[in-house]
Amino acid sequence: MMESIGRRMTAAPELTDLIGHYYEIQTPSGFDPQVYHLSPSLEMMLAFNFGPPIRFSFGNQLDRSIQKIFILGPLRHMLTYELRANADLLIINFTHNGFYRLLAQSMQNLNLEEWSESKLLAQTQQLEELWQTLASFPDTHQRLEYLNSYLVSRLAPDEAEAVPLLTHAAAFHSPVVSPVKIIAAETNRTERTVQLRFKKYVGYSPKELLRFLRFKEVLHTLTNRSEASVNWFELIEQYGYHDQSHLIKDFQYYTGVSPRQFLKLSDAFCSSRD
Repeated sequence: MMESIGRRMTAAPELTDLIGHYYEIQTPSGFDPQVYHLSPSLEMMLAFNFGPPIRFSFGNQLDRSIQKIFILGPLRHMLTYELRANADLLIINFTHNGFYRLLAQSMQNLNLEEWSESKLLAQTQQLEELWQTLASFPDTHQRLEYLNSYLVSRLAPDEAEAVPLLTHAAAFHSPVVSPVKIIAAETNRTERTVQLRFKKYVGYSPKELLRFLRFKEVLHTLTNRSEASVNWFELIEQYGYHDQSHLIKDFQYYTGVSPRQFLKLSDAFCSSRD
């Protein structure tokens, strides 16, 4: 269903190290309201809404709404949202420290589940001005042309403290030894310093990233699978979980549902492929 109303688009070549992709969601008039679930993602996302308000919630929290602009990320828990007729969303999916370089906002101070549009706009008027400009364009092509140009001109250069973290980013995807230990040793910094800088630029700890990357692999393995086709014990062993309760704990933390419940929801689940 999401494939028919959503479209993934690439950023300008100059931005590929900072932006994973853009994502557009548009629904036609007469579209029946539909609830979707966005799986956790530690990448920062910036959403511009040009259509009617979009209701959303985290877990069992009360519904809130996206009016015009919203920060999504680091998304530690499942996001449930409802799309209605004439929805018109454009989302920037940042990678690494791309969001920090746009707003110069220390990521460790952001709490997505306490964040509000009014608080966001109080921090930076530039996003309101950007929304106004994007909303004036009649089609997505013109919006993306302007957005690419805007981001190329506005993104600040990497801070010197961030460079060692970016240089060793790949180490977190195949951690034979602790990536933090590697970075600390090669940059002559303490492990504590590396951890604090990591949280400043990307909004989460190295330990949290490693836990999430494992869980993300599990989600990809289970997507579009039936319960009968899953060997849970093989899955637990393959991804290094201690036991079944350990796997269930991660599912409850990130999605609010059990692994078996996730399989039933997977058709309405959206997850990042990056």
